[in-house]
Amino acid sequence: MKVKKSFVTNSSSTAFIITNKTKMKKSIVDFVKENPQIIENFKREYDWYSDDERFTQENLITSAKDNNMSLKPGDNYCVFGDEQGTLIGQIFDYALRDGGSSKNFRWKFKEYLR
Repeated sequence: MKVKKSFVTNSSSTAFIITNKTKMKKSIVDFVKENPQIIENFKREYDWYSDDERFTQENLITSAKDNNMSLKPGDNYCVFGDEQGTLIGQIFDYALRDGGSSKNFRWKFKEYLR
């Protein structure tokens, strides 16, 4: 019998491209603060989290601060999903899949094989 002993290479991962549409420097914290609907949409879609005290806008902002990145005008920032083990990664992994935009940001989903 043959046994595969190497790493499986056909698993997939996700990333989210967040673009700063402004002419000013912005951050992931700015993105989260500007889009409070993200956490609400996540809790509505995955209602088993609706009463979970971890899933609040305040905690999402804290997670964004812990994982903050600056975005220069026109910059794209690639955010990975729940494999990071962070609250922001877990929520972004599911809540940003449909893509979208707000006043200062645009985001889209990207899946890739690794």
